[in-house]
Amino acid sequence: MKRPASRLLLGLCVLALAVGCRGRFGSESRTLTLAVRADVTGVFPNPPVANEAYSIHINRSIFEGLVAFDRRLALGPALAEYWENPDETTTIFVLRKGLRFSDGRPVTGQDVVGSLLAPRAHRWITRDYLQAIESARVLDDRRLEIKTRTPYHILPFKLPFGFVLPADLIDQDPVPAVGTGPYRLERWTPGKELRLAHNPFYRGDPPHFSRVRFAIEPSAPARIAMVERGEALLADSLGPQDTERLAPAPGLRLITRPSIRILFLGFRVDEPPFSDPRIREAVDLALDRPELIRRALGGRPEAANQLVPRAVVGFNPQIPEARLDRQRARTLLAQAGFPQGFAIRLDGPHNRYINDREILAEVARQLQEVGIQVTVNALDKRDFFALQGTRDCKFFLLGWACESGEAGDALDALVHSPSGAILGSMNSFGIADGELDRLIDAANGTASRAERTAYLQAALARVGELRPLLPLVVQSEAFLVSRRLRWDPPVNLALDVANMAEE
Repeated sequence: MKRPASRLLLGLCVLALAVGCRGRFGSESRTLTLAVRADVTGVFPNPPVANEAYSIHINRSIFEGLVAFDRRLALGPALAEYWENPDETTTIFVLRKGLRFSDGRPVTGQDVVGSLLAPRAHRWITRDYLQAIESARVLDDRRLEIKTRTPYHILPFKLPFGFVLPADLIDQDPVPAVGTGPYRLERWTPGKELRLAHNPFYRGDPPHFSRVRFAIEPSAPARIAMVERGEALLADSLGPQDTERLAPAPGLRLITRPSIRILFLGFRVDEPPFSDPRIREAVDLALDRPELIRRALGGRPEAANQLVPRAVVGFNPQIPEARLDRQRARTLLAQAGFPQGFAIRLDGPHNRYINDREILAEVARQLQEVGIQVTVNALDKRDFFALQGTRDCKFFLLGWACESGEAGDALDALVHSPSGAILGSMNSFGIADGELDRLIDAANGTASRAERTAYLQAALARVGELRPLLPLVVQSEAFLVSRRLRWDPPVNLALDVANMAEE
């Protein structure tokens, strides 16, 4: 089936500060400044960049894949002009003419093939998205062939994460930030700012702002003040305590929306004490999610009962809501040999999720009700992500957003048994369940959309039974935006700076 080309502005994600000048790209250039809470974890694909939506979004301003999502997460062409499927396991992509990287060199089919195969060979953070690819090869100057191990109709929905780089740079250490996106990396000062400049070789219309500056400001009041003073046009990651006074402010607008991210508590289930399923169930029954939302999140988001929200394909409406039963929790702890409870450290970030520090404190307070003494270890997100992948991290707060709009993103990466460089790259729970693997593999191996959805729903139910993680809330996001900035946030609430313009 051939997919016709259509105009698509790829949603890109970046954090910055901004004030504008006159002229499109004349003698005076426009700089967008966004006041953001935290830095990226890295520039793709170099460590310590993490498979974190925030960092992926910003890197999408520099890099593109064969296809891309629009603001509604609908799929359209990017580097590929169109594609077709001669059979169930083969997709032929036809590249656009005249593509160039940000350093001016032409984009070749070999660059694309090398970039699609590199994540597995080099264990890049995007490898789970590309796990179904068995082979890729160049057919001629513009055509290339991708084969999957099994019928995999959702391959195009994973390819926005297949960032294309020059093939001869892939093996360098570090890999230079050379892509085909609307911006190129100008300067990154970790912990302070990240600057982007317009890529003059970009295939599409130039973005409204020729430069973007992501100013890192951990303090929400300080970010708000930057927008109020006109030093920035947007401030991100505002909590309910920050936004109550902002709604009527002249010249500003407050954007508050639920995201597609689930926040959850994770356990290391292959080591005590959480290797005992009674302990995991006890923690689940001890948590009062509505109270957590009231006390830590101002009553804004909704409670979560599974790894994905309703908006994501694969959501299982049959999974029951979480319940509170602290008496049963105490009984389970006693049966597991902890009648007086036990002590545990809870790891998490203090600058990644809305009110993450408050969430950690509230979880600790609630678990103390059943005798579990929790010591909160709140870290900078880069330090937390480095710790979270180790065996020393037994109990943690984490979030996940299915950026393709489909539950397979989370299931493939988080809970499938680690399988070399293919699946389970972020399985830091130590879970290895044959039935769960079978359901995920079946979902990945069927050509039927209806069957895939059913397998995903069954896999999510299995995760609920095993409890390697406990869903807490569907995260909400809040932004303060100057009325000078024209921006319609995408479904995933990415800071897609290429789609921002000055009024």
